Amino acid sequence: MDAMRQETASQEFSGRTPWRKSLLMRGGLLCAVMLGCLFLAAGGITRHFFRESARQMEAQTEEIIRNIEVRLDQGFYGDLGKLERDLRDLHRGFDIHLQEQVDTGEQALTKPSFSYERLADGRFLRTVRVPVRSGGTPMLLTVSMEIEPQREVLLALTNRFMLVVVGTFITSLALMFWVLAQTLRPLRRLAEKCAAVSRGALETVATRGARGEVLELENTFNRMVESLREKEEIEARLLQAQRLSALGTLAAGVAHDVRNPLNAIKLLSSHALDRADTRQSPSAVRALETIRGEVERLESIISRFLALARETELRPAPVDADRFVLDALELVRRDAENRGVTLQVEAGTGGLIVLVDANQLSRALLNVVMNALEACPKGRRVRVFSRVTAEHWEMEVRDNGPGMSAVVQR
Repeated sequence: MDAMRQETASQEFSGRTPWRKSLLMRGGLLCAVMLGCLFLAAGGITRHFFRESARQMEAQTEEIIRNIEVRLDQGFYGDLGKLERDLRDLHRGFDIHLQEQVDTGEQALTKPSFSYERLADGRFLRTVRVPVRSGGTPMLLTVSMEIEPQREVLLALTNRFMLVVVGTFITSLALMFWVLAQTLRPLRRLAEKCAAVSRGALETVATRGARGEVLELENTFNRMVESLREKEEIEARLLQAQRLSALGTLAAGVAHDVRNPLNAIKLLSSHALDRADTRQSPSAVRALETIRGEVERLESIISRFLALARETELRPAPVDADRFVLDALELVRRDAENRGVTLQVEAGTGGLIVLVDANQLSRALLNVVMNALEACPKGRRVRVFSRVTAEHWEMEVRDNGPGMSAVVQR
């Protein structure tokens, strides 16, 4: 079930954002919009240049008309071809034709007329026809100018202001992409760590190269991971406590089951001992006394099992730390000598007074020391330390035994 949950969590959060929803994609869309605006601006500038060229053409046409009117007012009605050549030399880049309006039955031109014509090579021909009247003779002035769109666009793009705008825009794009990349790098690393956490690997993220909100986000994530670690440790200790509680309940059940036959054995052995004659059967009396003594020892063991199974009310009282350790170890010193094990005590608290339940703590200390004595071969030693650390009173038991095997450690 846990494996299925982890797999589901891993599928729900893989640490990868779909490219359609990524911040980089949004930045790319923003860049595309900005690029579109740039092209629109370029188109507007190009259109402005077209209009400017048309305005210049109109101004040139008006100047040509004034020159023609001046000459016609001066009485020049000679060779129109010579007049056209003079006007072309005066206004280079324009194709100028001047002719009399012939009455063909159609309505005569009374106002300027503008027209565009696309040539075969892709260029445009802009033509202006303007009626000119002087001295009663209607004249038609035709001014043509070829326009190259590529040239106009090139002029627009080579404009100094346009170059500054384009350069600034490209620099801004590059800077924006760099900022996006720098921003996404710690976020991507954080997303990978989140995916690892969803799989059960509680790893913190290294807060390097991040600033501002991203750094705050990484610190918050690390605090969350630390909280999860503490929660796991608490759950592990709680599980261990539950196991010990179950063991205590089992021990209490076994103790109750064993106590009943022991009471019967003790009662019967006491009756037999009361009726026995010490002079006639001394060996039987000794055997009965041994039975009763062993039963009492078993009852003592059962009582300790029952005490382990139930919650014991602590009765703390002030005691001298070093004196407490020395008095407790005196109870097992004879046993250590019988085993051939040296028992050493190093008490160095300097008269520290502690508030403890002496009976409970003494029982715990003696159990640990007895385990150490049983584990030590003959000729070895067991050392007991009593010292003060920065914040606690500490007791430590060391022995020279073989230690726990790998099987026991597992």
